[in-house]
Amino acid sequence: MQMLFGDRTKYLTLVLSLAFATMLMNQQGAIFLGLLRQATGPLQNVGQADLWIVDPSTEWIAEYRPLSDTKLQRVRSVEGVAWAEPFFSNYAITELNNGTFKRVQIIGIARSTLAGRPPEMIEGRIEDLWTPDAIIVEQKSRVKLGNVNIGDVIKINDKRAVVVGFCKARQGFESNAIIYTTYDNATRFTPVGRKAISYILVRAKEGVGLDVLKQRINALGDVAAWTTDEFRVNTMRFITIATGIGFNFGITIALGFVVGLLLSASVFYQFTLENLRQFATLKALGASGWLLSCMVLLQALVVGFIGYGIGVGMAGAFTLVTKYSESELAAILPWELLVISLVAMLMTVMLGSVLSLRRVITVSPGAVFSSAS
Repeated sequence: MQMLFGDRTKYLTLVLSLAFATMLMNQQGAIFLGLLRQATGPLQNVGQADLWIVDPSTEWIAEYRPLSDTKLQRVRSVEGVAWAEPFFSNYAITELNNGTFKRVQIIGIARSTLAGRPPEMIEGRIEDLWTPDAIIVEQKSRVKLGNVNIGDVIKINDKRAVVVGFCKARQGFESNAIIYTTYDNATRFTPVGRKAISYILVRAKEGVGLDVLKQRINALGDVAAWTTDEFRVNTMRFITIATGIGFNFGITIALGFVVGLLLSASVFYQFTLENLRQFATLKALGASGWLLSCMVLLQALVVGFIGYGIGVGMAGAFTLVTKYSESELAAILPWELLVISLVAMLMTVMLGSVLSLRRVITVSPGAVFSSAS
């Protein structure tokens, strides 16, 4: 350890290179997971439904084939269904009072049960949606809509809409402004034709297993039943595979690993060469090649864990800042990502020390005298 800490320049270079690589892997991984969560759209906010009923060809949350009222009634007739309600999700153009416009996401929920409602109300009551032309604006969308207040009137596709409250909800992949209203108002604000239901939300009766209920609904033939977790996984898989997001973030994470590997390997190799005299002295005193190898690996692990701790700390601080500032760039840092980056760090320091081991093991005890001369 004195040998390691004695050369502060190379020690700090090793620690900072590994810290940077660890921070890059965790930060980019956290941003990627945050984007995947945002890509799940309404799945982040709907907590009342056990099942989502979709068209069998649906691949992810943002692309759907509208369902008819007939299918809604058929789902309601399935044994074990406590309630089934329509859910509307589409986009519209909102005319602002300052003469500009914004593209907003319209979420339409059932008027009777209010299934699909936002997770938290900030101002007003969710029941205020029962008043004519009422809308509830997501709080971070308030600025995007010109700092509207309760009672303000805006136009959505030339239709009158009255702000009756503000809610808290997670925004989608495109970070559009979100507006909640009743299903009937949503279809009036955004005419979509005869089939208007984006998804059907289903709640199972108490004591009815979801697997059994899914089989009964799937037996209808023209719809598919997914749990929220299944829908979320399918959406994340689609975003990762069908778009370039997964590939691009994968390259960045891999670069962090490669940069850390190459930099730490080169610096550690140079550090070992400059301390060959000390290793030769220990070998002359009877230290075996195995003992010297353990010394090198211990030095590598100490540097690795210190660098890992600093890097994870910086990535964690970044994640906390995005969380508490309620930034649109919402990063997620789960323990699984920390474990993966820890394994990558261990691989980095181990591979980086391999080059040094050969010189240490083969060093001649006489090298101490040649160095002294």
